[in-house]
Order: sequence, then structure tokens, then C-alpha cells
Amino acid sequence: MSTQKDIEELLQSHKLKKTSARIEMLKIFMNYTYALSAKEVISHMKVNHDRVTIYRALSSFEKHGILHKASEDSHGIRYALCSHECPEEVHTDEHVHLICKQCSQTYCLEDIKIPKIKTLEKFLVQKINYTINGICNGCLSS
Repeated sequence: MSTQKDIEELLQSHKLKKTSARIEMLKIFMNYTYALSAKEVISHMKVNHDRVTIYRALSSFEKHGILHKASEDSHGIRYALCSHECPEEVHTDEHVHLICKQCSQTYCLEDIKIPKIKTLEKFLVQKINYTINGICNGCLSS
């Protein structure tokens, strides 16, 4: 899904306005195999958009199941495209993330699912993060 029409249909299916900032942001995410921070998204944008607009769009994309938070570190929150359409406010992207120690990129490992964890009865689990720290293929081969 990388054409302008596909992006517009994605926004429409989530009842989001088709703004130039949103369209450009989704094109950026579709061009990368790793998660991006807001700062990285802003640096890749061709048109100068207000930072508030970018942060609101990221928040809206997450709320509507287009992006998910892949990790959070000193570079901020990193977002990745959901592999499929998640229902609003409930992400079903329950996979492992790898954070590379050399390049600091966060990768979604779609094939590795988060193992089921038994929790205590008195707790309501709302989100589980499962992260592996290591070295990505790109850094291993260079």
C-alpha cells in the first residue's frame, strides 16, 4: 500500500481527513522498514508543517489503528505502521520489537508474537511491551 489512492482510502476508512500532512507522513512511514520518531518524520518531510500538526497526526494515527508505538527511548516515542487495520483504540499488533544497539533503530518482528503471560487476578493488563535488544541485519552485514 504505497500509492496516493491507497493512502487516501486508508484515511477515509478510518474517517480521517485527507490533509497534505497526513498523506505525506503515511508515505514516509511506508518507505521505512523501521519505526520512526516524530523528529525523524519531521526531518523527512518535504513541506514544512507545524510540529503541533505532526504530533496531532501521530496521535490520531495511533488512536485510529494506523500506527502503533514500537518503542520509547532517549529519541522519543517511535511509531510503526500497523501490519493490518487495528480496531480503534485497541491495537492487535502483538509482536516483538528489536532495538538495534548499533544504529538505534526499532524493528517490528511480525513473526514473533508476544508470549501469553499469566497475571495476578487483581490487575487489569492494558498493554504488554516485549522488546529484544541486539544488532539488526543491516548492522551485522556492514
